[in-house]
Amino acid sequence: MSEYFYVPAEYIIDHHIAIEGEEAKHISRVLRKQPGDKIWVVDGMGRAFEVIIRIVAPEMIECEIEFEHHHLHEPDIDVTLAVAQLKNPSRMDWIIEKATELGVRTIIPLQTSRTIARSPKEDRWNNIAMAAMKQSGRCILPKITAPKDLKNILANPAEYDMKLIPYERTDHILFIAEALKNRKPPRTAMILIGPEGGFTDEEIQMAEKAQFTQVSLGRRRLRTETAAIIALGWVVGNE
Repeated sequence: MSEYFYVPAEYIIDHHIAIEGEEAKHISRVLRKQPGDKIWVVDGMGRAFEVIIRIVAPEMIECEIEFEHHHLHEPDIDVTLAVAQLKNPSRMDWIIEKATELGVRTIIPLQTSRTIARSPKEDRWNNIAMAAMKQSGRCILPKITAPKDLKNILANPAEYDMKLIPYERTDHILFIAEALKNRKPPRTAMILIGPEGGFTDEEIQMAEKAQFTQVSLGRRRLRTETAAIIALGWVVGNE
């Protein structure tokens, strides 16, 4: 797969794209691209462009658009992953990276009763998501929100076609594969993933009232990051 480069939508005018900053330096100084070479550019909002380089300058690359693609390599389903923040920052970074590769559209860092509060690293997370978007050939940059309290989300649940909450202590063991089987493919979904200590009984009851379906990811207890990626993989891969 060709290497992808990110350009904000405001730098795309008519049939021309201006690439500046680190992306331009990488193209000119590392890859040694020349006028006439072809590259891919994405705007993070659903568009991918096949372009021809016309001008190579030290701090700017000017390109001409040959072909424009919409939602290239994007899943049809719009998935929001609400995952409890983790004590270990590197594990949260890993979730951001892998969830982006799998096709998530929105990531919400959750604050729950058992979450160990951490300062959000929104700039770092956005950079990780951007790198993962380009690496995986996506053209939508996931939105990473500010941390949100689980109780507030459940008290005002947005409308989703499907709402799932993996829970290892569920009495009625409904495996996630069964929950997705023989049903109309959802267009929107939200997945709630608990903290390292798990959801409290009160939080599970609140999720049930908000019409979240409890599902099991298997008979073993999984880490938060493992549960997040398995659940997301099932939902996106089942579209």
